[in-house]
Amino acid sequence: MSKLSLDGYLTVTMIAAMGLVGACSHHGLATEYPETPAARADSVRLAVVDIVHARCDLEQQCANVGPGQKFDTRDACESKMQGTTASALNIQDCPLGVNNKKLETCLANIRAEECTSLFDSMSRWNACRNGQICYQEASALSLR
Repeated sequence: MSKLSLDGYLTVTMIAAMGLVGACSHHGLATEYPETPAARADSVRLAVVDIVHARCDLEQQCANVGPGQKFDTRDACESKMQGTTASALNIQDCPLGVNNKKLETCLANIRAEECTSLFDSMSRWNACRNGQICYQEASALSLR
């Protein structure tokens, strides 16, 4: 490979890697307190999406998605999980938004779940309860 093509390859690789880091820095890695009502609502909405995806990933890994299974399709899983997760985690019950560090703990617990002990309710994962992942007044104020 010539020096010019190697330099070009390295430049493209670095740009691609920076793009991946940027793509991953959305809600999942941000640790800043959501300041505005819209940002708080977004943090809750995005947390619901992350939890739904993690739960359906787990259901899929445990062979509970497919014809004749607990969920016929991935869409059916996501639809059901969206309803139960959004009713358990919403802006009314989480008015200050979601603490993303604690959300990551919740998601790690879901990902670590064994197939032999799946739960239907998000509330069974203690780390995913509103009181665990939502900012509380005192903790939100200390971040300002």
